[in-house]
Amino acid sequence: MIMSFLSKLEYNTHLEAAAFFFLFMLYIYLRKKYYIQNFVNKTFRRLVACQLIAILLDIASAVAVSFSDHIPVWLNFAVNTLYFASMGFLFYTLHLFLISFGIKKKVGTALLVLSKTVLTMFLVLLAANIPFGIIFTFKDRFYERGPLNFLCIVIPLFFFIECCGTFILIRKRVTKMIFGVLLTLLFMSVIGPILQYLFFQRTLLSNFFPLFSQILCLFALVSPDYAELTKKREELFELQQHLEERAARESEKIHRRDKQKETLFGQIIDALAETIDAGDPNRTKHSENVADISRQIAYRMFLLKNDVQKIYYTAILHDIGIIGVPEEVAGKQGKMTDQEFAEIKKHCEIGERILSKITEMPEMASAVRSHHERFDGKGYPDGLAGKDIPLAARIIAVADAYDAMVHERSYKEKMTPAQAKQELTAQAGKQFDPDVVAAALEILPGD
Repeated sequence: MIMSFLSKLEYNTHLEAAAFFFLFMLYIYLRKKYYIQNFVNKTFRRLVACQLIAILLDIASAVAVSFSDHIPVWLNFAVNTLYFASMGFLFYTLHLFLISFGIKKKVGTALLVLSKTVLTMFLVLLAANIPFGIIFTFKDRFYERGPLNFLCIVIPLFFFIECCGTFILIRKRVTKMIFGVLLTLLFMSVIGPILQYLFFQRTLLSNFFPLFSQILCLFALVSPDYAELTKKREELFELQQHLEERAARESEKIHRRDKQKETLFGQIIDALAETIDAGDPNRTKHSENVADISRQIAYRMFLLKNDVQKIYYTAILHDIGIIGVPEEVAGKQGKMTDQEFAEIKKHCEIGERILSKITEMPEMASAVRSHHERFDGKGYPDGLAGKDIPLAARIIAVADAYDAMVHERSYKEKMTPAQAKQELTAQAGKQFDPDVVAAALEILPGD
């Protein structure tokens, strides 16, 4: 019965059947031998899978044509269309396999996009072929070429040119033996369909030449060269995994150390602020209050988080220079003389000298020096005006003035928050930066 069935086939399928069995067994062997899921092995398996599918469809198309009297035309069209599409996928996966040997990501991505585009267009034309016969049709149980049948040549040539370009890029990444076998594979895959197109008028693509080249490729992959290449790739993969894990651990350690340093730095800053305010009952929590208001103003002005944190640290130390002013002057209750006020004004420059030792944040020193400058240029110690005054100093000046106004001092009564905000508004453009005042009015209580 089997022999009777085979005798009725229009095409000899013995080679395809034998090759399918051979490829399938070799494919199972390679899956066990090269079990690591690297990119080369994955794309190779995909290439072999496409070839196995193409063989099955080739046999199915032979059966469909041979028994066309008993098989509907639409099914014949469908089987042959799927076979033709599988050959297109085979050429595409061949290119993908070559790319997997390693080229620059941008180049590889561009080449694959081009291949996918051509393959997609070809598949669309194949679908359109079913109703219109633009690539092939059937007449008297034989193929008849359509007006776009030249695609049988164009598609292999396209992938031939593209694969040649890929070969140039991967030439130094593979051994001479593998390069020679892959080059043979490429030429045989393209020459086969072209020869068939030229000399066999009533056939489409044949599976024989791509099949032959596939077998060459398989033998190349079981060669010692490929085994060595795979082993090196596996070692590199394991090394990369080890390095990534080690880098993650080191990064975590660095992050923890940075966090500890940041916490310690903040605690030292807070301790210094307590030291500054401890000697004067009028300054209870003053440094902390100014720092908190400055931070809120900076956030409202949409400054970067890192800049906001620096302004907070600067604000909490804005009066650190007070420790260099004689105690009888710094802690005096009541109105000061001109000479005493001159001594007090020195705390800006003293603070700058102290904070200049913090080289990681040099802007702290300049901001502390300038936090008593006025926007109209009538402040001290340098008489800076407008935007020449550091932004941090302009923010601290507003926060410092507001906190002083809403707290009682030995020489003045305290204001209500609403009164303090009115004073800030009155001094905008004179003592204070109008933009900073506008931001402060939005976050301060007292409406």
